[in-house]
This record gives sequence, structure tokens and C-alpha cells, in this order.
Amino acid sequence: MVVVLALPLGGIGACTWNAYRADEAFDEVRIGDSEARVIERFGSPPSVRERPGSRFTRYGNRPCQGDCSERLWFENRLSLDTQAWSVELDVDRRVIKKTRWSSP
Repeated sequence: MVVVLALPLGGIGACTWNAYRADEAFDEVRIGDSEARVIERFGSPPSVRERPGSRFTRYGNRPCQGDCSERLWFENRLSLDTQAWSVELDVDRRVIKKTRWSSP
């Protein structure tokens, strides 16, 4: 019985911990930061690299466009595709926009 209860609680705890860590990293990212600094803050490479013309539709409804040369996606895969953070980079690999994505 303990194992049956521990597994779901462990999964919820891990999902919550991942979200907390990613939220902290996201809050530390500043406009103008380098790509390397963003990855350093998140502590892992992005889950997905979205380039203009190849829209990543899991969370966003508009493609990386304008000054955006690439959008980096950091997903909380334990949230079953309901939570992610994106950072848009310009041609100099500097942050120009960041967005927190979540689904109810």
C-alpha cells in the first residue's frame, strides 16, 4: 500500500520541483543575456530549438518571427506537456523575449 501511494506522490513532487527550478531560472533570465547564460541558468540544454519557418505548436500559436532567429523551449515533461518556458534569441544569440507557458 505504501508503494502504491509513494509512486504518485513522488511523481507529483518531481513535477513540482522541476517547475520550481525552471521558474527560478526563467525569472533570472534578462533581456540581452547570451544563449550560453540562458542554458547555464536552466541547467540543461533546451528541449526544443524552434527556428523561423518551423513552428513548434505544442505550446505556442505563432512562430518565431521578426527579430527572432531561434526560440529555445524548456519543457517540464513531467507535467504532461502543460508547462514550458520559451526564450527568443536574435541573430547575435541574445535574449529578446521570454514567455512562460502553461495550460490549465
